[in-house]
Amino acid sequence: MSSTPPPDNEAAAHRPLGQRIADLAAACRQDSITLQELAQHLDGRSFYLLIFLVSLPFCQPVPMLGLSTPLGLFLAFLGWRMTFGLPLCVPHRLRSVKIPRKFFPRLLSGAGRLLRWLEKRRSNDWGTLAELPWMQRLCGANLLLCAVLLALPLPIPFSNVFPALPIALSMAALVESDGKMLMRAAVAAGLNLAFWITWLVLIILYGWPIVEKIESTCRGWLGF
Repeated sequence: MSSTPPPDNEAAAHRPLGQRIADLAAACRQDSITLQELAQHLDGRSFYLLIFLVSLPFCQPVPMLGLSTPLGLFLAFLGWRMTFGLPLCVPHRLRSVKIPRKFFPRLLSGAGRLLRWLEKRRSNDWGTLAELPWMQRLCGANLLLCAVLLALPLPIPFSNVFPALPIALSMAALVESDGKMLMRAAVAAGLNLAFWITWLVLIILYGWPIVEKIESTCRGWLGF
């Protein structure tokens, strides 16, 4: 791993998210990187970018077997600290967790559509909204709730996508100081709640077999 961290100056902060992730990938291309080492490349407000990076792979309808629970718990820990205004850090037990060096290229490839969508809708309007401490705590509470849902090992179709999208959108909004993106994150959070309430009603009415039936149908449609 390169020992030279990527620049974190004003010019870097205004580059598109996709370019910032590509720069980070270039700095870490030589070897695997631990969560702690990755966090050391990101300081201050840029720690939100770490949360964005961790949530981004789950914003696709592809199962992330074995990853949603540990990474969901990691995000829930960060959401808890954000909610109470505590400094963000990597838990001691997770500091040695390694991210393979192929992670970033696959991330940029798999999440390219979402990154392009975010970049096209980037706005400086209502930027002060993202700077408000109570708004950042509200984003932390949303992160905590969505991360707990993400960590649940449930075989429900799209159970990763709906919690991950509000996380990614809200963190992108905080990184970019984009108030309009915060509004989009709020809409995504509402859709996430509607998704889980719908599943709860279906399970109460029809039992667990409805989950297995819909999961089988979705697997056939998506080809996995």
